[in-house]
Amino acid sequence: MVGSVRSKTQERELDAYLELWARWVHSGAVRRSTSIMQIIMEQGSFARGCSGSRALVTDCVELTIESSLSRLKEKNMNAVLVCRYEYGALLIKNLPVDAKRVDRALRLGMSLRTYNRRLAEAREWLTGCLIASGDMK
Repeated sequence: MVGSVRSKTQERELDAYLELWARWVHSGAVRRSTSIMQIIMEQGSFARGCSGSRALVTDCVELTIESSLSRLKEKNMNAVLVCRYEYGALLIKNLPVDAKRVDRALRLGMSLRTYNRRLAEAREWLTGCLIASGDMK
């Protein structure tokens, strides 16, 4: 899938979805030490932290992104980490959220070129997953 052509509209849409996803992660909807299945079993449902609703959420773009990244993690852990750091779903200690990519890359022990390549791989994967799920056209 890497190397396929995406439109500017898809690029903007993916950026917006990734921002929503990062906010969703920080709202407490996803906990690092607990799986989504564990949350469902404990609470009886999986509620979106930002909406305040306790209804069962089985179809939301944030959940699609999270599950897509979980699948990618098996193939390309570095791409997942770069994506999480790039969009602020994970924070690097003593580095501002709005730090430059080169600073994030150096903190992760990789060149800027490698960082950008890993980010492109994650974005390409997510675009394909979001198109397959019907969240993107």
